[in-house]
Amino acid sequence: MALYFRTQWPIDGEAYSKEASGMNAIPSDKELLGVPFAVAMSSFLFLAFRGAAHYAFNYFRERRGEGMVLSVRSPHGFIERNGGPVTASFFIARVLGSLALVGLSVPPILIAYGSQAPGLHKDLQWYGSMLLANVYALGLLLSSAAYPRWKVSLVRHHITILLSELAVYAYRDLWPLATYDKQPLDISEGWLLWLRIGVLSLTGFIIPVCIPHIYAPADPKYPAEKPHPEQTASWLSFHTYSYLSPTIMAATKVAHLSPAELPPLPDYDRAHYLSERAFPYLNPAKVRKGHHLFFGLMQVFGMEFFKSVVAVTVYPVALFAAPLAVNRLLTNLEHGGGATVRPWVWVLSMFIAPVIGSFAFQAYAFVMTRALVDAESILTQLVFDYALKIRIQADVDEEPSKNRSSGEAPQQGSAEVPSPGERDGEQARHQAKLKPKTTASFIGKLNNLVTIDMKNIINARNLALLFWFTPFQVIGSSIFLYILLGWSFFVGLAFMVVLLPVPGYLSGVLQSMQKEKMKKTDNRTQTVTESVNVLRMIKMFGWEQKVQERIDQRRDEELAVVWKLRMLGLIIGIVAYVIPTITMLAAYATATIVMKMKLTAATVFSSMILFDTLRNELYKMSSSMLTEFTRGKVSLDRMNAFFRETDLLDAFVEGYSDAETVVPPTSQSLDDGTIGFCDAAFTWSPEQTAGTSTPNSQFRLSVPGKLEFLKGKINLIVGATGSGKTSMLMALLGEMHFSPISADSDSAFNLPRTGGISFAVQESWVLNETVRENILFHSPYEDERYKKVLHQCALEQDLEMFEAGDLTEVGERGLTLSGGQKARLTLARAIYSKAEIILLDDILAALDVHTQVKISLAVWIVNKCFKGDLIEGRTILLATHNIALASPVAEFIVSVGADGVATSRGNDIDAILASEPTLKGEFQQDAEAKVEGEERAIGASASDKDKKAQGKLILSEEIKEGSVSWEALKLLIKSLGGNHVILFLAVWVASTAFQYIMISFNLWFLGHWSSQYETHPAEEVEVGRYLGTYVALTIILLAGFAGRDIWFMLGKMRASRTIHRLLVESILGTTFRWLDETPVSRIIARLTMDIDTVDGELMTNANQVQGLALQMIVALISAVMFVPLFTLPGTLIAGIGIWLGSMYLKAQLSVKRELSNAKAPMLAHFEAAMAGLVSLRAYGAEDVYREELKKRIDHYVRIARMSFDLNRWINFRIDVLGAAFTASLAAYLTYAGNISSANVGFSLNRSVRFASGILWLVRVFNMFQVEANSIERIAAYTEIEQEPKPTERGKPPAAWPTSGELRAEHLTSRYSKTGPAVLHDLNFNIRAGERVGVVGRTGSGKSSLTLSLLRCILTEGSIYFDGLPTNEINLDSLRSNITVIPQMPELLSGTLRYNLDPFEEYDDPTLNAALRSCGLYAAQTDGREGRLSLDSNIASRGSNVSVGQRQLIALARAIVKFVSNERSTISDYVHSGSDLRHRQVPISDIQRVFDRLADHETDNIIQHTLRGELGSDVTVMTIAHRLQTIIDADRIMVLDAGHIAEFASPAELLAKPKGLFKALVDESGDKVHLYEVAERKVKPSTSEAI
Repeated sequence: MALYFRTQWPIDGEAYSKEASGMNAIPSDKELLGVPFAVAMSSFLFLAFRGAAHYAFNYFRERRGEGMVLSVRSPHGFIERNGGPVTASFFIARVLGSLALVGLSVPPILIAYGSQAPGLHKDLQWYGSMLLANVYALGLLLSSAAYPRWKVSLVRHHITILLSELAVYAYRDLWPLATYDKQPLDISEGWLLWLRIGVLSLTGFIIPVCIPHIYAPADPKYPAEKPHPEQTASWLSFHTYSYLSPTIMAATKVAHLSPAELPPLPDYDRAHYLSERAFPYLNPAKVRKGHHLFFGLMQVFGMEFFKSVVAVTVYPVALFAAPLAVNRLLTNLEHGGGATVRPWVWVLSMFIAPVIGSFAFQAYAFVMTRALVDAESILTQLVFDYALKIRIQADVDEEPSKNRSSGEAPQQGSAEVPSPGERDGEQARHQAKLKPKTTASFIGKLNNLVTIDMKNIINARNLALLFWFTPFQVIGSSIFLYILLGWSFFVGLAFMVVLLPVPGYLSGVLQSMQKEKMKKTDNRTQTVTESVNVLRMIKMFGWEQKVQERIDQRRDEELAVVWKLRMLGLIIGIVAYVIPTITMLAAYATATIVMKMKLTAATVFSSMILFDTLRNELYKMSSSMLTEFTRGKVSLDRMNAFFRETDLLDAFVEGYSDAETVVPPTSQSLDDGTIGFCDAAFTWSPEQTAGTSTPNSQFRLSVPGKLEFLKGKINLIVGATGSGKTSMLMALLGEMHFSPISADSDSAFNLPRTGGISFAVQESWVLNETVRENILFHSPYEDERYKKVLHQCALEQDLEMFEAGDLTEVGERGLTLSGGQKARLTLARAIYSKAEIILLDDILAALDVHTQVKISLAVWIVNKCFKGDLIEGRTILLATHNIALASPVAEFIVSVGADGVATSRGNDIDAILASEPTLKGEFQQDAEAKVEGEERAIGASASDKDKKAQGKLILSEEIKEGSVSWEALKLLIKSLGGNHVILFLAVWVASTAFQYIMISFNLWFLGHWSSQYETHPAEEVEVGRYLGTYVALTIILLAGFAGRDIWFMLGKMRASRTIHRLLVESILGTTFRWLDETPVSRIIARLTMDIDTVDGELMTNANQVQGLALQMIVALISAVMFVPLFTLPGTLIAGIGIWLGSMYLKAQLSVKRELSNAKAPMLAHFEAAMAGLVSLRAYGAEDVYREELKKRIDHYVRIARMSFDLNRWINFRIDVLGAAFTASLAAYLTYAGNISSANVGFSLNRSVRFASGILWLVRVFNMFQVEANSIERIAAYTEIEQEPKPTERGKPPAAWPTSGELRAEHLTSRYSKTGPAVLHDLNFNIRAGERVGVVGRTGSGKSSLTLSLLRCILTEGSIYFDGLPTNEINLDSLRSNITVIPQMPELLSGTLRYNLDPFEEYDDPTLNAALRSCGLYAAQTDGREGRLSLDSNIASRGSNVSVGQRQLIALARAIVKFVSNERSTISDYVHSGSDLRHRQVPISDIQRVFDRLADHETDNIIQHTLRGELGSDVTVMTIAHRLQTIIDADRIMVLDAGHIAEFASPAELLAKPKGLFKALVDESGDKVHLYEVAERKVKPSTSEAI
């Protein structure tokens, strides 16, 4: 067959290929009738081979003794085997259709056999082969019913045979109907022909696409109880997404569609199934060896990617039908007939081709979105699993300071000698300012990985579009343009090739800028996260404004890069638009000027579609897809770096062991059951970083020789503050890096885990659950054991104080509990566990022995718990300061010296005290302080009582219903417009309308140019004038486009800055009560994920909604301009689209809002697990937490899948609507219109734009509504309850305060407006310079009093500070003049300098002086590695320093603050600053539990500082820590149930025969010493409580 090609589309009367014997002749022979038989024979051979292979395989397995492969039990009964009544009915219909086809195959044979016509006998073999093919197909169908195992294969072969038969008849008898010069070849069969075609269509096509699918579980071991509808949907329902229609209809009938009403999660999307499928390819061990995550993901989702490539190959082929159809129709109109193919074929193709294209594209989107939701599930599990194996340590600066001389701490008492740090401090500070702060919280990094980075990776899902579809479109468009324009297109193509490096270069710049943007986002996120985590401290210190300024600065730095990114994106967009335009103009100019070609309407409008395709693809590639791909690549690289660079525990380093527990190195010196060390040394990091000062990274714990703890006994680990007691426990748990103490030693350590480990950490770790769930910690509930634990851990009366008893929620980080309650709850968890080994890290520190009125809780724990039956036979390792209290129950003691060397001491207390002088004084004080007398019992278990209250503290997140609220839209619009909202909106709308009017006008002008060739000879058409005019119009269009985008970008920047500032301001200014009820993870989600959405998708979608609405209006007007009659159908199509869109929006809004809330529990689970990571690993609870994460992921994936699938539902339907409108308009213009071909082309082009505009408007409007959920959530947070804002009237005089006088009149306080009063009508007066101690039982009101003085809770009555009522003073002025030293100090991630002076207001000599005054330098042994200095790095929350050191740093911070407020009142608020009472009734029955966070020496340093460093004119209010602390106070206030029970000097209180304070002292072991101190105290004035 000889072929030839033309460089212009011919009219339909001309052929694309010619045969020597003639044109377009269809052979009259019957060879094609043998195709079905050939297909049937191929099927038979394939099935025979497959069956033989199967049975041979089973035969040889049986011969080898492996047994037969067990098959899945087949359902009994015909209906059950065929998937139920509906599927069985379809099967019967299919059998009847196949029987009918066999019957219809007989008449042609009989006619041929009995006919006398010449040649018919020769056709007998072809009709016979058709009969055999149909009989074979029927046999396959019947066999499928008999052999269920082979059912799927047999049915597919049956369908293939029938489709091949249908294709033969379609070619022979249907295609000729679409032409002018051909007839059906089998027309002689009459009605039998059409009946056969109908039965073939029904049996071979309609039934197969409509029959429901039989559910087959992804994992036969875990079938779904109720499969997802997509798993049982028919082919047609699946690809049109009709299986979602019941859910969408249900959504229209309710205000909000809850998750329970959504379809269940498909079993192949379950987290468990996905992790097993993906782990072999995404093992982090491969990543650590250089294998990139991308390649692992491609291996996991290779099949999905292949399917997507197939889909996006079909899609562009369908898209090319539009320019072909337009060209054929316009050519027909231009030439007035003479076509071979009837016009209705091209009209029909304008409907069918877009529908097929929609099938293909939606299939691509379905496959990719499902794959990427699954990828998010896999990566989230992978990050979590990997995070469970990392080593928690301080993050250090990447570029450590060169000058670290300020770290040389002076010895105590050397205040007169300037330290080297003071001499070189300014230089060190200058370097610190120049050096970027790269220290970041691990949890903050993890939060970014699973939120922003994960989102970027998911958004970069269009790899197949970027690397296959776009090149396919560009190449295909180029080929068609060559056919239309000839070689003139190559001139334009040359321009394109020359200009293509420009977007390539800009893309490289974009990628580097995106990396910079992510760094700035990280900095802002870290600052925000850390600020939220210590928000209570910020508010107590009055730092809100300063923190706001710091966050705003980080935001401005981020937005500066964002502005550059957006401007670069605009430039890339303009370049992407200009390149195809230059290509088009060059091609048109060459074709008309050089080639003298007629630029007809058919050529213009066909080529315009193709040039638009080029422009759109290059624009999408360079703007959105390339940007998304760049972001995704950067984020995937960051995740890859997380797996490659994060430091793992020793047990997981080599080959990334998959073991769930840490296995210590073995040694001949230690047996498997031994607990201990042998010549072992431990550090916090494998390699010491040169020039870096981080206390934990430089600390070294050494255990020379062999040290074995006694099994089944209580073992003590003692030592001074910071000596390494906790480190010894961490070393046993495998948390520290192990190394031999010497090269030739047989070094090892061992902690048997077979019997289980329980661990009570020093800084109590509690879950955001109920008290009971905290104690059980995933263990089964045993009533008797549970009650014993409550009794022995002294929790019974605590629970009685809660309305809900042990069902009370403790809140985030246990904020409803005191420090002592948290410590006992943590201890109860360890005791309730049945683990054989219990590690206790200084739990007695929270149970001080000196301040209890009736009983010492510490003594109770020792006597009731450590001597109780629950401890019997279990091994206890207790790190403690309290040697006197714990040593009587201990049988083995290990001491850790200040140099970090651990020594076995047996049970010789004297040897320990002799070797450690610092412990000797401590022992003596503790020995004197033992409680004398009989202990009273603590009340009955609260669990026995009927608790009616639910104990709910954390409020569930509110889910909005309906459309986006006006308040949220108003916030967005006002933020966009600033002070000139109307002007902004007017310019925005006008510039958009101008842009789209110019686009339509440009297109019309091209049509007008082409129409000149219909009325004038080509040489008379002034090409130069038309070309120049078009260029000028294009320049005007580009200027309008750029101006509009710049105008809107200015608004976006303004909105991003304003919304973020309002949100931060609102959160910083909220009340303490609101902070108690709102999880930190929820606040962080607003400040990270929601802000990121506002910055990106929300703004973009708002711009697109406005643009698409105006584009659709302009396109509709343009389309019907020459056909006014079609205004009504166009409006009707738009109305139907809006109706479908409204149903879709109703469902999608509910789903998206649930989706936003489904993400937060995953993040909260992450944060909770990472906060207690050491405890998790100690308990071996990793698997439990993994399973919980999988449940939360499954919930998230279920909603996410539904969200994506709803998009497919609306997209397909809008595509069909648009195609119907375009095809109907084309039919009208072809058969009933009377306008020029140029105007026809213009109308068709605009109708296509209008049709696609409907889809995108509905889609983008939905996306805007969905993303507007973020602005709703932000708007809700800008309206939360606020503390009073500063006013001019509230500013105190400049000299205020001149004294520290404090007076309260009728002070009543409560924690909420509806809650009970916790302080009742208090009246007292504290004179300036007085030192006042405050004591009382738990719940007596000590914490409430401090919070009332700071106006942190609701107060009635009056408080006067230096003569001014505090309710008339601005809160920041009040709190900045009252310094708080919290019990559990919050430290920030950064240097020690940054913690003391976060706003860089003081010089280094001042900071060093504060460190000397607080005793931190004195507490460190001279010459010891890792000693704290101003340049030492402190991890987030101070996790790399001891709790005692944190307390000293908090005291130093208070001293620094005191420098600027010489008359400040310093409140030694030893109780936790985050402990805000949420209870409906105050606790009043148990004595107060005070945290004893430091050893005696450190405590003495603190007390010395409070007495000597602050001056006699400073008022000090001290909540009692020890009686020694307050016994020399000027006066002591005793609180009881919110009332002042006693308030006088110590001597006066001790003189009261039945006084509460006297009883407290009399019960103390050192009452003689206390009486002596009180008598020596100068007699204070007789001022009493008012």
